[in-house]
Amino acid sequence: MKYERGFIYLVSAFSICFGGLFDNATIYGSAEFFTPYINGGVVLDDDYKYNIGVRKIALFPYQSREAFYKGDEKELSDNALFGAVKGLEYLISTSFVRQQGYEFTDQEYWLKWSNNKVVAKFKYLDKDSRDLQFGSIDVRYKIEMGPALLSLGSNIVSHPIYGHPAYNNYTGFWWDLAYEYGYEDFMVPGFDLNDNGIIDDPYYVWIETDPETLEGYWIEFYEGTSYYWEDVDGNQVANSDAEFAQYHLPGVIEQYNEDKKERSWQSEANIVIGLDFYLGNDKYYSHIWVNAFPLTVGLTDKSYDGDDIQYDIGTLIGVNISEHIGVFIEGGKLNYYGRNEYSINTGINWRF
Repeated sequence: MKYERGFIYLVSAFSICFGGLFDNATIYGSAEFFTPYINGGVVLDDDYKYNIGVRKIALFPYQSREAFYKGDEKELSDNALFGAVKGLEYLISTSFVRQQGYEFTDQEYWLKWSNNKVVAKFKYLDKDSRDLQFGSIDVRYKIEMGPALLSLGSNIVSHPIYGHPAYNNYTGFWWDLAYEYGYEDFMVPGFDLNDNGIIDDPYYVWIETDPETLEGYWIEFYEGTSYYWEDVDGNQVANSDAEFAQYHLPGVIEQYNEDKKERSWQSEANIVIGLDFYLGNDKYYSHIWVNAFPLTVGLTDKSYDGDDIQYDIGTLIGVNISEHIGVFIEGGKLNYYGRNEYSINTGINWRF
């Protein structure tokens, strides 16, 4: 029985490796090293980027296959739900990066399967460089309308807590929070009218309007106070509360939110509407897609409750003006959990 089970495992492994899972797939690995941007006398270690992964993604007719994959290729069309072929596609990608002295790991894994009526996709994204992390399962029914595909379905997303910063529940004064992070303020007179070196209570001052008749009037004068701020090392960092609030308090709040962040994951269920359009020939191509989540239902107590609609949009258009000249424009924008990203790329090619 032991040998029979081992034989079954062996057959299963060969079936996975040689039964189509890795057909037309590429396993890649690469390493890059470069000098960091340095401003002033700051000394930084060299930047680096290591990429490893496996990809099986069919190309559209307008795309050309790379001679070598380095792992940092970012085909905009990879974000489209519907690929160039039906069946199984996937991406497993990990990058280890040091940039300007900061180290982070970016990961993206997704698996997609489709036939004539249904498409299903599992995706996990962890962009350490953008503090964005989520996993999703997307299942949709598709309706073909000529060169366009309309898709309707549902999507379940899980992610760390977004949209609930800890500072929203902070009950102390803002300066108390600054004290917690080592800042200290020192009071100085705003205007010491009587030059006694202390801040007096409000008092009345006679304003003379006529030196001959000695006529005038009394006003109540406030000497007022101001504060300057020092950091934990005793360096003066701000000359007033307003200056500290503008330039240093946001960093204090950001650090407080990070220190107090709850690590539990949250989930939402979404209604998803998508539209994919592809049309092309030897002269031009047009590939456009839109995915929108118009209705979201929270499944946990601190699920994302932002008012913004989650979406991603992509456009790729290219035209051969003549035998030798071609122009293109590519662009994409996404909004997930209050984090926006966009890119636009355009250019002209002259082929001799």
